[in-house]
Amino acid sequence: MKIKIISIGNKMPSWINEAFDSYISKLDRDFSTQLIEIKPEKKFDSVEQKKLGEAEKILSHLDKEFLIVLDEKGVQFSSQEFAQKLEHWSEHFKHIAFIIGGADGIHENILHKANLTWSLSKSTFPHAFVRVLIAEQLYRAHSILENHPYHRE
Repeated sequence: MKIKIISIGNKMPSWINEAFDSYISKLDRDFSTQLIEIKPEKKFDSVEQKKLGEAEKILSHLDKEFLIVLDEKGVQFSSQEFAQKLEHWSEHFKHIAFIIGGADGIHENILHKANLTWSLSKSTFPHAFVRVLIAEQLYRAHSILENHPYHRE
């Protein structure tokens, strides 16, 4: 399965990159993961215009992936539930994309195209940290599916 993680934001602190890379490197060859960083819009007249510009950049990196958008209003899963979802997706889709919006959120155009809107928590996290959380949850889900002791009940 090929996984794209498309994130608004670049120039991450080294600890973000190190944590992300650490989890992604633990996934086996069944998962080919690509991180696509998109520079946030700097020149805009309104927040809506900013989100639209970022949405256009996101859409330019999408083809026919099963689209999962991270949003605080999305559904929440336990790690076990996410593992089961990931297993189902891997059986039915060759390509999955996770979309992480910028500081002002994600434009409606992206939300309407989403196959799933996922909330990691009722809390709000910095979008830079969300990429680490996704990488960790992917590794955790893989560990659950492989009966690896990383995840403990």
